[in-house]
Amino acid sequence: MAAVKLTVTLAVALALAAGCARTALPPAGGAAPAPHGPAPAAAPPGSWGRIPIVDLERRPATLAGVMGGRPALVNLWAPWCESCMTELPDLDRLSRQYDGCGLVIGVAVGEDPDHTAAFVRGLGLGYPQYVDEGYQLADAFRQSRIPATLVLDGDGTIVHAGLALDGAAVGALRTALARAPAGGACRRP
Repeated sequence: MAAVKLTVTLAVALALAAGCARTALPPAGGAAPAPHGPAPAAAPPGSWGRIPIVDLERRPATLAGVMGGRPALVNLWAPWCESCMTELPDLDRLSRQYDGCGLVIGVAVGEDPDHTAAFVRGLGLGYPQYVDEGYQLADAFRQSRIPATLVLDGDGTIVHAGLALDGAAVGALRTALARAPAGGACRRP
């Protein structure tokens, strides 16, 4: 009996350790799973750039407006996702490292802005956070799993799509920043 309990406990622990990268978002339009590597054929920038999101004070925004023509690493996440929680401090550090060059933007999907705001404040995250309460942005990007990490160049073209934050995503952001006009204001690490 003890061997069965140990096996079940080990199986549960391994499932939790696998994290949210294998956890699909609740259905909100039948979006396809997020692939690794090259960007998926998502909605053109002109359409996803106009999808309404809100900041943590419920003010309306769009991703294109937030980006303002700068390259960005966009992380789709949720407070209940354990894998998301492990990468939030790394995203915060990355945001400070690239401050003035590109953006790191968090978008909590399927979440309430007030709950997300309290959660973000509790963690002391300093990078911009938005909420995609109705999964519209996630659906337009064809992302149904979290965490999902996308890198967009200054024109809004997706140059990388993957799950968790990794070296490939950071490399894609560096490449997008190297190709972007700096105007003398960007401190490149």
